[in-house]
Amino acid sequence: MSHRITAIVTGVLLLWAGAAQTSPSADKAGVQLGTAILHARNAAGSGAMSSAVSHLGHVLNCIEGTKGKNFNGSWGHVCEGQGDGILVDIKGSKNAGAVILVLEAADTLAASGVKAHDLAAVQNAARGVAALLQVVGDGMR
Repeated sequence: MSHRITAIVTGVLLLWAGAAQTSPSADKAGVQLGTAILHARNAAGSGAMSSAVSHLGHVLNCIEGTKGKNFNGSWGHVCEGQGDGILVDIKGSKNAGAVILVLEAADTLAASGVKAHDLAAVQNAARGVAALLQVVGDGMR
């Protein structure tokens, strides 16, 4: 995906997150969630193992933030400056209790996916993570 398209998608997600949330930390969670979903979809569509793992690593870093147990700076931190990690920032969302288990499942699946040794396994984990994160996003509205 080109940088221009990524910027447009990010802008739309920023607008969505701002309209759907109720607090600054929830706004941050929404922005990071949009970025994570985009990268999960990139991982699922990647034809190369290194790219799939890298994008899924981006997702894991967005979910956990820099203080997370699975954070790995070598993947890059595409959510840098957007918040402290979805798991941290979602606490400000009005529906956090309803979606936290799904978010934790996405985190666990992403952590397993980046360790997989087969491209199809990484892609399938990424598809699952994207779907789970979409459920979180829908539940935050």
